[in-house]
Amino acid sequence: MSHELLSNLLYIIVGFSWMMYLSQELFISGASALNISLAKDEEERKQIQATAGLHFDGMEVWLIAALTITFGAFRVAFATILPHLYVVFFLLVYAIIARGVSLEVMYKLDNKKWQKAMKYTWMISSLLLMLFLGVYITNLFYGFPYDGTNMTKGFISIFSVTGIMGGVFFVLLSLVSGAAWISVTCVGDLGKRALGFVKKVGVIYMVPVVLLLVFMGFNNTTASLFVGDLFTDYYVLFLLPFMTVISAILVTVFGIKEDGKKMFIFTVVTMALFIITGFVGTFPNVMLSNIDPAFSIKIADTVASKKAATTIFTVIMIFYPLILGYQGWKYYRFAFGIKLNDE
Repeated sequence: MSHELLSNLLYIIVGFSWMMYLSQELFISGASALNISLAKDEEERKQIQATAGLHFDGMEVWLIAALTITFGAFRVAFATILPHLYVVFFLLVYAIIARGVSLEVMYKLDNKKWQKAMKYTWMISSLLLMLFLGVYITNLFYGFPYDGTNMTKGFISIFSVTGIMGGVFFVLLSLVSGAAWISVTCVGDLGKRALGFVKKVGVIYMVPVVLLLVFMGFNNTTASLFVGDLFTDYYVLFLLPFMTVISAILVTVFGIKEDGKKMFIFTVVTMALFIITGFVGTFPNVMLSNIDPAFSIKIADTVASKKAATTIFTVIMIFYPLILGYQGWKYYRFAFGIKLNDE
């Protein structure tokens, strides 16, 4: 296998890892964030706790994989982005820790104030997690203020209008997906109430609107996502953003109909298509510059040596099937366990 092919495959694997992680984090964080708004008593909250907390270990493997593969295979890009986003990454880590801890210790004390504090920590950390992820991923596709040597602005620059819209899009889609996930995994009136809530509040209507605003924001610089090598060489790829918007519209349609299963499917499809669109648009760059496309860090300029890349790829080929198999079994075995046990 040539070094060029190997490096491109590793880039694809990084994108795949992000897609797998975010497609799952989407509904888990959404369900967690809705615990205050939906649960009328502790039994209902424990249902949400069970259906959300059960899958943390498997999905976060994909986040670790996406970051470690980037570190191992594209070290220059990793070393350029990380110092620029130290604050954001630490906030992201704090949100992950706060969510996991609050979920685990919520009922360790028989104290109403303690339990209330943990409920709000669970909700707020879940919302912030999706917000920070949305801002980061959006900027990954939008580009960073890199002049070929250094970042010309501080980390606050990622909170541009486009970056914030990306974060809001992730939060909104997460809430809708979480409501749909609750509707298909929880028993009683909780599921119907979840679907009614996102419809009544109007979250389902905002998803395609904010997505369109994010796509419009991508076109605001000379390093636009849609003038990347693949989009300009293969016009058929413009079907990707088109399909992403159509999928988001279908989320709204099935949300209006309160069809939880189809709404859930299309929230996950929307997220997956958004990630695929972004990684297709940035190719052959690992890190885009929104100052000048010429300053972007290309795959060929940052990829590890052939020996190192081959080692990384071999490890991936061994462990990724195991991770996929474990997660597939876990969802099959436990995702609908509450309803099955109730029956």
